[in-house]
Amino acid sequence: MAVLTAKMERVKAHSGSPFKAKRRAAWLFSLPAILVYAAFGWYPVILAFVIAFQDFRIRGPIGWVGIRNFATATHDPLVKLTLMNSFYYTFLVIVLTFWVPIIVSILLLEMGPRTQRLMTLLWFIPVSGTASIVIWKFFYNTYYGLFDSILTMLHLPAVRWLDDPHIAMISLVLPGLITYGPGLIYLATLQSVPQELYDAAEIDGAGFLAKVRNITVPTLWPIISVLLILTVIGSVQMFNQAYVMTGGGPMNATYSYVMYIVQQAFEYLDFSYADALALILFIILMVFVIIQLRLQRNASS
Repeated sequence: MAVLTAKMERVKAHSGSPFKAKRRAAWLFSLPAILVYAAFGWYPVILAFVIAFQDFRIRGPIGWVGIRNFATATHDPLVKLTLMNSFYYTFLVIVLTFWVPIIVSILLLEMGPRTQRLMTLLWFIPVSGTASIVIWKFFYNTYYGLFDSILTMLHLPAVRWLDDPHIAMISLVLPGLITYGPGLIYLATLQSVPQELYDAAEIDGAGFLAKVRNITVPTLWPIISVLLILTVIGSVQMFNQAYVMTGGGPMNATYSYVMYIVQQAFEYLDFSYADALALILFIILMVFVIIQLRLQRNASS
């Protein structure tokens, strides 16, 4: 300990003006990025908190209204409806699609290197999210869509994919079954696991499921926890799928919370109310993230 302290003192003694010059140079080179981030990142966030407590108008006087916008949101039936729709969509995403890339990555690990390289290439192919949503909308079309055409060939009744309030939300989630975005992260993590662990497990008589339960899942669990948080945050803010495929219908069955915010802001020009709704969503997501991180910390301790 005394030797380490002496070395630190010598470093401090020799870190005079050259060290300060490097630190000033680092701040100088970082200043443009800091200014850009402050102008387009921090300033809009601060402004959002201010506008939520105002009666903000593009033209005309701007007055303070306190918590009136938040009080209005608590009595707005569309707020409750759209929140329920967004959370229902999130639930379906987690149940139906979140585990697909994990399972695919585990299965790919048991296959040959050529298959793994091919799947990695497919994961890297850039596909526009909006373009794929439009394609799926044509697939779902009741009159000339691919899915109902196949059902007709099989002499089965057609399904009103996007016109039935009971299955419209599920139809929005189904495209996620073939988008294995995080799969590349899972596969790269699994490839870093020493093969000796699996060999030792096989020597002990462990089968495929036992290796997955005792080696693979514990290795992936930290990444799964982080991606679960990101998936929930992204799914609750769902907009493109519902806006392009259904426009919020049928009968508001796919009317999402973010769609309602956008409508309030850019159709009704009620920016203050839209801002208050966005802050409510921000608070909800922050509470979820805090709870998830605490659960993760308790599980690892």
